[in-house]
Amino acid sequence: MSMINTSMGRYSLKAKNAGDHIKGSFAINDEGGTQLTMQEFDEHYLDDVVNNVIYPVTGGNREITRALREQMVKAGFEQPH
Repeated sequence: MSMINTSMGRYSLKAKNAGDHIKGSFAINDEGGTQLTMQEFDEHYLDDVVNNVIYPVTGGNREITRALREQMVKAGFEQPH
């Protein structure tokens, strides 16, 4: 079972592979680390998490989106096709 709990700048990503889907949350924190907002998700594929959750929440920041996707791949998450 793949799991990730990581932070990058003001963003925090927690996710686990729950059978045939990925469940988790993506949060925006203030400079002190206090959570400002959080979005929970339940997606089928890695790219769904990236395209439907991470990319929009970061305001379209491709650098952070790409880096978080790479961290998820390193943690064992895979795109099946």
